[in-house]
Amino acid sequence: FALLFDDHPNTPSVYPGGTTFMDQFSDDQYVTLWQQNLYYPFASGADWWLASWLLCSHLSMAAIDEFLSLQLVSKELCLCAEMLPSSPCWKSHTLCPQVPTKCKPTIYYHDPVKCLQSLFSHPLFAS
Repeated sequence: FALLFDDHPNTPSVYPGGTTFMDQFSDDQYVTLWQQNLYYPFASGADWWLASWLLCSHLSMAAIDEFLSLQLVSKELCLCAEMLPSSPCWKSHTLCPQVPTKCKPTIYYHDPVKCLQSLFSHPLFAS
């Protein structure tokens, strides 16, 4: 069997380089701590789950701050949450419709390129 290649004239190019999440993870200044503790910068899985729940909950930042100010909750938990990698920022655009409206509609969105970079640098997509 002979292989036949039919190249399209507008085929995108792939350039070597760039860093994946795992590359950044391996170059992190805390890499030895990550290797010793799966949940670093959190002390345990329970701390991680609590922080994850708080960050994904529908609580306002004021309610989260009030919760974190309780003596029961360690201040270290708040500092650990701030060390987590961030996701792409939200952007907004206010529309100016041609017909009158009570208020101008606002569209909230993420930069699609930043979203794709974030998704493809995730460890699940490393291979």
